[in-house]
Formats: sequence, C-alpha cells, structure tokens
Amino acid sequence: MTKCNLWNLKKVLAVTFLVLASCGATWAQAALPPTKTTVIYFGQQKAEDFELKVKPVFEEKVRPCKSCEIVNFTPYTKEGEVDMEALRERVDSMPAGASFVFFDFNMKVNDTNKDLVELLNKKADSGLVVVGTAGAPKTTEASGPLSRTVLGQVHGALIIGELAERDRLMPTGFYGPEMLTALRPPKDMMGQGFSPLLFAAALAENWQKRTSSEWVEYFKTKKMKSRKIWLDMNDMF
Repeated sequence: MTKCNLWNLKKVLAVTFLVLASCGATWAQAALPPTKTTVIYFGQQKAEDFELKVKPVFEEKVRPCKSCEIVNFTPYTKEGEVDMEALRERVDSMPAGASFVFFDFNMKVNDTNKDLVELLNKKADSGLVVVGTAGAPKTTEASGPLSRTVLGQVHGALIIGELAERDRLMPTGFYGPEMLTALRPPKDMMGQGFSPLLFAAALAENWQKRTSSEWVEYFKTKKMKSRKIWLDMNDMF
C-alpha cells in the first residue's frame, strides 16, 4: 500500500469514527428520560379543594421550575369525599417515576392503619422520600407525640410543622423530635396549614440538585448542626 493510499484510508476511518460517535451521542441522548420533578399528593380535603387551594399555591411557588408538577393521588368516593379505606391501595400503586410523596395530613397509629405504616416504611427503605405535615388530631381526640402517628413512624420522613404568632407551635398539633422543623408562613396564609406545602414546593424546585437519599441525609445534618430551634426556609435551601 502506498503512503498516499494509507493516508486516505486513515482519513476515511477518522471521519467514519466521528460520524458513529456523533450518532451514538444522539441515540444516547434520545434514550434518556425527560427530567421532571413529580410530587405525589395525598390530602384529606375534597377533590375540588386540591384544584382551588393546593395546586395554585404549589404552582405559584415553583413558577421558575418548568419541570415541577404536583399530582393528586388521593382516593375519593363518588361524592368527592376522601376514601380512607382505599388509601393503602393508592399508596401502593404510586408511579415509579415519582420524585417524592407529600402527605398533607397525619393521624394517630391504630389497628386500621398499621399496614399503611409498614407499606410507607418499605417504600422509604427502597428510596422514596416521604414529606408530610406534623398534622393535628381529630376534634374528638387529644394532641400527642409524633412518635404515635403514622408519619412519625416512617423512616426518614421529613415532617414539617407550622408556627403561629410569636413563632410558637400550633397548640393542637402533634409534636416531637421527629419533626424536621416548623415554618412560619406568610401573614396571609397563617393558620391555614400551608407551611408543609410551601416546604414541598421548595424541595421540588431544588430537587435535581441531589439524589433522594442525599436529601434525607442533608436535612438530617442541617438539623443536627443548627443551633436554632426551628430551621427556616433559607437555612434549608
């Protein structure tokens, strides 16, 4: 083979390699799933309340994040009321691509919901981040420690309380060290239980910065190192 032919062969091989590499990069990019932050929501309000109250607040807070969404997965009866009997089944059938789950309520553990705690722990142990409100007991029940509630017994749950005037916890809510922090909402939202939702929105907006396991460890470390009684939003994000 002459030097000229050898040089031409090398040139052809180099061009072919570049074309194949370019195609490979394109195929690899096309195969990647679109980056989206999906928050699965469970609440105790009527279906219409999610559309009128919850979703607008979430979307307003995550407006810069075009890939953030909140999806209502709460089971309802035909009358539009929350179907608590179907809750476990709905939790079990959450989409695998969900970023994290947000419980906009909490309740005391009893014989009827122990299986829900077990299911949530199984999902948390497999990597699902559970965010929720510290919540409050029913009007017929007395307040009590978070350790005796559903979310208080979920591994690594990020539990958020709400502060009232003078940065005091709501006197009727569940309480305990299981709470990551309690947040003071804007004045026009005070007393309506929006603090956990605002936290969920902030987490969604920042979600792509860490993996699910990193977020749990990150907040745990933040709480441990802080000298504040209550971490605020600026401390955490």
